[in-house]
Amino acid sequence: MDLVVVGAGPAGLAAAVYGASEGLVTVLLDRDGLGGQAAKSARIENYLGFPNGVSGAHLTRLAMVQALKFGVRIHSPCAVAGLDLSDDRRPAVLLEDGSHIKCRAVIAATGAHYRRLDIPQWAAFEKSGCIRYAATELDIRGYEDQPVTVVGGANSAGQAALSLAAHGATVDLIVRGAELGARMSSYLTDRIRTHSRIRLHTGNLVRELAGDGTLASIVVERPDGRQDRLASRGLFCFIGADPVSSWLAGVAKDDDGFVLTDSRLPTGSSRMPLPTGSSRTPLPFETSTPRVFAVGDLRSGSTKRVAGAVGDGAGAVSSVHAALASD
Repeated sequence: MDLVVVGAGPAGLAAAVYGASEGLVTVLLDRDGLGGQAAKSARIENYLGFPNGVSGAHLTRLAMVQALKFGVRIHSPCAVAGLDLSDDRRPAVLLEDGSHIKCRAVIAATGAHYRRLDIPQWAAFEKSGCIRYAATELDIRGYEDQPVTVVGGANSAGQAALSLAAHGATVDLIVRGAELGARMSSYLTDRIRTHSRIRLHTGNLVRELAGDGTLASIVVERPDGRQDRLASRGLFCFIGADPVSSWLAGVAKDDDGFVLTDSRLPTGSSRMPLPTGSSRTPLPFETSTPRVFAVGDLRSGSTKRVAGAVGDGAGAVSSVHAALASD
């Protein structure tokens, strides 16, 4: 096996497609399903080649077909437990069922998990389906002409608010920060500020959820401490994520658990020891361990954009070729 890609979001799918199309025998593993967080995005409008936008699910399907076309072996669900780095030349990916896959290089693309608000009854409303972490066509169905809440200040929250409003919902967009444009693209902020069905609440915090079995309202706290109760039949939460990096034991990470690569590695990792006894500088996307690379949302300093993740995946394959040729 030449290359094992762990994680099938946009970065992992891109890595698998480029790896296989360039002659590497490639396996793609994912614990849950293809597409990652991007697959749950209702519409991606700033991805090159789709001027009218594309849903994350559709983009994922196209990428999967491409991967299969080039001979990628896809295994999902397939849970990865860790890495065996005892062989300097051939890292092994350890699976939770006890088996392992030896390969010449690993690309980690396991992304991150959604964060939740620490509010009473959150779990109950989540279980009842009133709290969602995506705004696909399926997620927003049934909220036409209903009041809903979107929490978050980045692009995914903005896309969700616009998609819900386009389907007839009245949207309260709750942003903790004081400025909407701090983490959101300008094309989204401009539309949100002028949309008649979206009410923007900056500097606000969600303090309470209420309802008998299903969500009926939320309470938000203004910057001056006053509280308002807003009608809400559904809450769409986009407040960030935590990296899925615990399986990468022994690989350098930042304080938040995101994986450090190339120029972000500690000073002591500026020269990477090789099995031949020589050394080299880490390649783009390479971690503190030779032949192990990290891409997409998992990587410290990533742009958290679909196009950026795809670029990471493609770029990491170039580095894989360089590593295999030089080590």
